[in-house]
Amino acid sequence: MQLVAYLEGERVDATETTHDPWRALVNHPLYESLVLLECGLRASRVTRRGRQFFKHYPGVACSVEHKSESDQHLAMKQALKDRINLAPDWRAEVEHAHPRRAWIADVMAIHSSGKRLAFEVQLSPQNEDEYIRRSQLYADDGVGAVWVVPGSPEWSRVRVPMIVTGFGKTSDLAGAPGWLMDPAHYQPMFSKRVTVGAAVDAVLHPAFHWPYGTPKHQLEAIASLEQMKAKAAAKNQARAAQLAEAKRLAEEKAAVEAVQLAEAKRLAEEKAAVEAAKVQARFTESATAPTAAGVRPVLAYRRIWASEVRCMGAGHPMLIWRLTQPTPSFGDAAHRWMPRSENFANIRGSVDAWLAAAAIGVAKAGIHRLQGLGDRRAYACPECKDLIKGRWVAALPPEKWSVIAEASVASAEARDVLYQRPQTGPTSTEMKPQAVVRTSNISEGDFRFTGPKRRPYWIQDAQSGREIAEHQASKDAMAERMHAIRDNPRYRARPDGFRFDCTDCGGMFEDDKEGRHADGGCLIRDTRSLGPW
Repeated sequence: MQLVAYLEGERVDATETTHDPWRALVNHPLYESLVLLECGLRASRVTRRGRQFFKHYPGVACSVEHKSESDQHLAMKQALKDRINLAPDWRAEVEHAHPRRAWIADVMAIHSSGKRLAFEVQLSPQNEDEYIRRSQLYADDGVGAVWVVPGSPEWSRVRVPMIVTGFGKTSDLAGAPGWLMDPAHYQPMFSKRVTVGAAVDAVLHPAFHWPYGTPKHQLEAIASLEQMKAKAAAKNQARAAQLAEAKRLAEEKAAVEAVQLAEAKRLAEEKAAVEAAKVQARFTESATAPTAAGVRPVLAYRRIWASEVRCMGAGHPMLIWRLTQPTPSFGDAAHRWMPRSENFANIRGSVDAWLAAAAIGVAKAGIHRLQGLGDRRAYACPECKDLIKGRWVAALPPEKWSVIAEASVASAEARDVLYQRPQTGPTSTEMKPQAVVRTSNISEGDFRFTGPKRRPYWIQDAQSGREIAEHQASKDAMAERMHAIRDNPRYRARPDGFRFDCTDCGGMFEDDKEGRHADGGCLIRDTRSLGPW
């Protein structure tokens, strides 16, 4: 479909021919000589949906590949022509051809001064190289190319004048072509949102100037810039080679110095290790197993071993203790040892109780928090604050320790059996030892169980409205009970939130398994005055 044909050498523009002459064209005596511009073969005039254009006469075989122009393409060319003709000193001509057919402009805008702008309607996708080639063809002939496109392209190697219309090959045609100038879109050429018609007017304005030059100039500038970058890269590469060589020499020097430093460090470490071994040997030699004639181990939450040692600074005697079976430890295990559970109030209370009963005149070591990250602690001299290293304590042999506390049982009666003491009262007789019942398997009911338990107050387990109400009541009762346990000053909540330590006996239980701890039942007789439990 074309908008221009030639009749005996005379140009016939379908956009400029009115209705009556257009209809009468078929009756022109020379109508058979009507030909298309590109191929020179016979053409016929066509009217479709109110639009006038030319195409090949039926049955004509043409070897030339004509541009396939849609109704949208024709409508945009008509709208551009009408808009250009409204601009002062400008006139428009559709399908304006180069004398040698090097190009055919969709709409050529011609100024009275002779300036020409070719408006190319490009509704189909086109790659950047084709935009560059066709724009340069116009530039070589002194014509500026302005592209009219549906949307902004994704490439950006060079810049060409573009007007964004939002109108494509599949857009609806409504009313006269002039309405295509009304929509507003963001125009990259002007960096703002304006109507299509305003963009056309701006390009036609005498003050309009395209600052980027032709595609050829832009490509030459890009090549020049790339050449400059290549030279700079080569220079930087040479500089980098020099720096690399200097770095290599510095690294060789640093490697030699590192070997020397490593050797010096090794010697220093060996010397320090020898000195540390001497100090540890002196510490081990100073340690003795504390004993007191006629004094038995006190009852406690756990078995406690103690050793009488001296600080390495001033030689002050002190008592240290541990809760694990004394076995000499070396290496990482010894370095990691520190008094953690030994710092619990009930454990320290048991140590105080034994010292009070033994009266050996030795002070209890302090437990101090070390500087740095984490809760790291160590024994320290109560007088000079000299630290007792954990590896020294861990390396003490078993003969340097003695038991100062034995594990207690739940009730006072069992305690009497343990000490073989007669029970007081009217029925006082020597009690026989009772077997202690121990569980070997951990089940959900055991206080050591850590997994999630099924509770009768879980709402998702309810099967009816009545069960929901019952479960909610159980849930509220359980919450009230938990508040009472958490508010009890005798209990200390653990970080996991559902376990509690009893400060009276050192025992531990889970939420609703308070058991023998309730109402002070876990208190051991005659021990309140011996310190905190």
